Amino acid sequence: MIIRKLVIGTIAAAALLTAGAVPATAAEVQPSTLTTSTSSTKIDAGKTVTISGKLTKADATPIAGAEVGISFCFNGFCGEAQAKPVTDAAGVYTAKLTPIRTGNYHADFFPTDPAIADSHADTPKIVVLHPAKITSFAAGRNAAKAVTGSGTIDFPGQYTANPIPVELQYFSFGTYRWTTAATVEATWNGTTWAFAASAEYRKPGVWRAFYAGAPEMFQAAASDLVFVL
Repeated sequence: MIIRKLVIGTIAAAALLTAGAVPATAAEVQPSTLTTSTSSTKIDAGKTVTISGKLTKADATPIAGAEVGISFCFNGFCGEAQAKPVTDAAGVYTAKLTPIRTGNYHADFFPTDPAIADSHADTPKIVVLHPAKITSFAAGRNAAKAVTGSGTIDFPGQYTANPIPVELQYFSFGTYRWTTAATVEATWNGTTWAFAASAEYRKPGVWRAFYAGAPEMFQAAASDLVFVL
């Protein structure tokens, strides 16, 4: 009789343990919602952005004390989390980050509670413009009376443009706008990136060298102004 009671008790205890170990079913798992945004979608290289958002349950109840992983993505690839802010009592999280190039941030929430589903969100694209600087420029007339312009351009940040089209421009006082007279590609001379171009223009005027930049990559740059008779 004692043995029978022990067997029954053991079976009952095992049944309770098994029932407690059963994970939540799909119907019992509550969805979560994660939002994310960025304080700016266009910055100069080296500047920071604030990534923020909110984490809630399906009924809009905030999820407090949860870790949100934030990783940087470009060209469809996301790296490891660069920040792991924790949500406050309102479910809000924030993190300040410095993107090194154009891309976006991806936020992940992986719950420790199996009754809550994970959720993810992406910021809009953040354009990061790297610096460009025309470090010297000179202009004058050659023997044929054409205007010649030459100078150097530098990229003091982490990246260098390729190619590097530099425009030789003059200011038209009739239309009050810059007109491109010639475009030349800067080349490496062993020390720096240099350019030189000439253009047929007989009137006296103000000239400059201009680099238009590259979409989503480099800032524009203009030289000092030079007056050519």
